Amino acid sequence: MEDWELRRLAAGVSAPGAAEPFGAYIFGTGEPGAELGRHLERVIFLEAFGNTIDDLAREYRPYEASSLFIVVVDHERQLPAGVIRVVQPSPVGLKSLNDLESEWGENAEAALRRTGLEFGPEKIWDVATLAVPSEYRGRATGGLVTMGLYQTLTMGARASGIDLLVTILDMPVFRMLRWKMHMIFAGYRDVGPKPYLGSPASIPSWCDLIYSDRHLAAVDPDLHGILYKGIGLEPALRRADLSLITRTTARDATAAAG
Repeated sequence: MEDWELRRLAAGVSAPGAAEPFGAYIFGTGEPGAELGRHLERVIFLEAFGNTIDDLAREYRPYEASSLFIVVVDHERQLPAGVIRVVQPSPVGLKSLNDLESEWGENAEAALRRTGLEFGPEKIWDVATLAVPSEYRGRATGGLVTMGLYQTLTMGARASGIDLLVTILDMPVFRMLRWKMHMIFAGYRDVGPKPYLGSPASIPSWCDLIYSDRHLAAVDPDLHGILYKGIGLEPALRRADLSLITRTTARDATAAAG
């Protein structure tokens, strides 16, 4: 998409009169704002891993109907600054768990059980993609965009009754999250990293939201406040309207069924 197209779309989905420099938003797969997230996936994944539009379409098309997009918008530039694609439970399953079987040769249910993760499929969200442009990763924003994405993810998951996050992380991202997030993400027992979708080394990972809630409250109250209470990023980031999750989920489920 051209910059003018992105700006027009970002302006159309941003909260009217927002005073904060950035805002977090939640879009169902069929909403216009979801295209902001897909644009970032296309640009960042091509740049970082060489994934083409066709590659992404092949990987994520089966999960489009069950996708939810968390997008941080730069209100001042009217551009998307970061995205997380969440794949919700559906009959096609979760991409990260399906790929754990197809790419690592591990039965997902057995890997979860071996790691001590006893969660029903309705309690799990898949963090299928995370993409933040380089200009929003450095000192200029101080990690605000990434933190805003994870705040919305964590609070949205808990508001939706989700207890476990699963994902497949490029190893540098995995190490960064364990360092900055106090080891919230971890690998499965006896499952190591391997090349995956252009990454030289990625690792299937998980985050127990119930445990991390208690753990962060004890070891890092400030980070706990950001991720679980939605406080600490104001006035730099407009918090997402979590009520949109149930509305977009219901609408997309209806559309998929039809």
